[in-house]
Amino acid sequence: MKNLTFVVTLACSLTLAGYAADANTLWADHCAKCHGADGKGQTAMGKKLGVKDLTTTKLTAAEMEAVITAGKGKMTPFGAKLGAAEIKEVVAFVKGGLK
Repeated sequence: MKNLTFVVTLACSLTLAGYAADANTLWADHCAKCHGADGKGQTAMGKKLGVKDLTTTKLTAAEMEAVITAGKGKMTPFGAKLGAAEIKEVVAFVKGGLK
């Protein structure tokens, strides 16, 4: 029984560690250019486009998923570049304080 508990705990830990790395990589590859590593939108491109500070967003997860998927205003749609699971990872990353 102790071995089973250890294996389940290890599997969960590895899954969460992989999730964080994936979300961080997705953010760095697709979002940080405009939104910045910290999500505040203070990059050169973010300032040019009038990017909102995502650290204070009041958008729901569903609203964020819709914006990432279809784009909005000057934001490029990412629905053709990212899968639904990846978009959910990015949203969870933002909602989790970009950590």
